[in-house]
Amino acid sequence: MKLAHPLSRGLLSNLPSVFAMSLGIAMAGLSGQANALAVDSELLLLVDVNNGSLSQRQFGTLMSSYASSFTSSEVLTSIQSGNYGRIAVSLMFYGNTSVQTVGIPWMSISNSTDAANFATLATNLTRPVSRGSSAPVPALAAATRSFGTETGNASNGFESSLQLIDIAATSVPNRANSTGVAAAGDAALAAGVDLINTLALGNRSAAISRYYTTNVIGSTIAGVDATATTSAINQTLAPTMANVLAQNVGSNIVAVPEPHPSLGLLSAIALVLMRRRRA
Repeated sequence: MKLAHPLSRGLLSNLPSVFAMSLGIAMAGLSGQANALAVDSELLLLVDVNNGSLSQRQFGTLMSSYASSFTSSEVLTSIQSGNYGRIAVSLMFYGNTSVQTVGIPWMSISNSTDAANFATLATNLTRPVSRGSSAPVPALAAATRSFGTETGNASNGFESSLQLIDIAATSVPNRANSTGVAAAGDAALAAGVDLINTLALGNRSAAISRYYTTNVIGSTIAGVDATATTSAINQTLAPTMANVLAQNVGSNIVAVPEPHPSLGLLSAIALVLMRRRRA
């Protein structure tokens, strides 16, 4: 009769302890996830603040448009139509390779009070200084990390089955900063981002839209295509943005939630125990 390796015998004899320890680790992971607030979606607003293409006045118009959009009945109704009736939103600025700055940390929006708080924060933001061409590659990487556990990073305090990046682009990057942009967009989607849309702004919005359509926008949600919308930075921006955001955060976009890795661990351990009992 072939004897089991001593290490194997030790492992089997201690299997209940191993299971208990693994169960504790798994439950700790699930507990950390349970502490996060469940929302219908997490929306990262990624804003191009390249100084060469966005004046201070235009920056003020852009921030005011975000404020008007989130306090509009159109967007609030769309948010409240979800299963949880709330979303998580963060705003991040990007510019040259050194500028990826969080303007508004992740916060929940579920009602007019939350929306008003977001609006106040947005209209009081100061534009970061960014000289030179905008750099989408490090911006997309920073945006992807900000989603937390859904993209394999530390928790941002929220959990959802839908992660969205909405880029407000005001410029086309130069040749040097264009290297690897398409790969960065693909990497974001592969990491767990579900949808990347673009709002192309300013006098060169048509060229910006073409660039981001070719290189960045994308979707992993069946039946939902990524979009690139153009707009001038004037009084027409707020209603255009409200329409885009209402479509993004609405309950009409549904992503299939992925199982927590700990559940796979528990299933594997349970299978080993069942096989041992049958032996």
